[in-house]
Amino acid sequence: MISFRVTLYCCLISFCIVLYSEDTQAHGGVVEEDDICVIKVNYLRAHFKVYQPEALGHEQFCEDLPAAAESVFVMEYLHDSLSEMLIDFRIIRDVTGKGRFARMEDIDLIDDIDSVTVFYQAPIIEPDIFLVNYQFIEEGDFIGIVSVRHPETGKNYTAVFPFEVGFTGLGYWPFFIGLLVFIQFQYFLMSGRLKHWFGRKVSTAACLVLCLVFSPALFAENLVVTYTTPDGDPEINKMHHWILHIEDDNGLEIEGATVDVEGGMPKHNHGLPTKPLITVELGGGSYKLEGMRFHMGGYWEIVVNITTNNGSSKVTIPLQL
Repeated sequence: MISFRVTLYCCLISFCIVLYSEDTQAHGGVVEEDDICVIKVNYLRAHFKVYQPEALGHEQFCEDLPAAAESVFVMEYLHDSLSEMLIDFRIIRDVTGKGRFARMEDIDLIDDIDSVTVFYQAPIIEPDIFLVNYQFIEEGDFIGIVSVRHPETGKNYTAVFPFEVGFTGLGYWPFFIGLLVFIQFQYFLMSGRLKHWFGRKVSTAACLVLCLVFSPALFAENLVVTYTTPDGDPEINKMHHWILHIEDDNGLEIEGATVDVEGGMPKHNHGLPTKPLITVELGGGSYKLEGMRFHMGGYWEIVVNITTNNGSSKVTIPLQL
């Protein structure tokens, strides 16, 4: 009975570690607040997200990116004054040796920053949202640097966020699981209960299965949503419909899902003027969405909520009108 309790205790620890690792992925100048990524440039704040449209459709990321692919970095201002400021954006290879703990002081020690720069957007003023596009050609560790210049004082504010391209999402938890297995083995060995191991194998296996089942890091479903507009490009104040196509990251078409759609303009803090509905499942992973209408131009986000037998997923589609 003691061995089963120890095993259960170890499993609970591993489960807590997984949850903790997911809650603490944000780092550097980007933090997660109420499930929204926020970049802090001194006192200035903006919603921050990254898309990889070719590789992963409309899935959004805070910092770490799963693939070396085309990446779209988006900042939506929370301070209106950012719309009047010069903003530049730089991505460098991480040569600081500090990894996740790199700060601006470490970057200032680099003799020739241009030699490690893979992308640079010169200072520009963007009145609505700041958006840059870069094609990563290799995986590795990088550092993003956002600089903002105050138009009146001329003072520069900077945010630094280290990130990884080719990020698996597993972090350090496999190491902890291995460590826990080793501790469990040591317990059996030193307590003289090793001979009872096979008698307890059913309980141990059941516990490990429960750990895996409840581990969101392993079983989070990754869905890709694409869309077409048979009525033509969306026009302001014109009702139209979309065709949504849903598949998983292996290209398997998702059928029989429950799909509902919401959205709005994050900058203006309002939703859609209508309530779009899925009216027909067309087969082959396609769904007809009716009742779409936009009442003003600007940056919109369409949120597609998908429920299948494997769980629930949320996919955000960015749209500039």
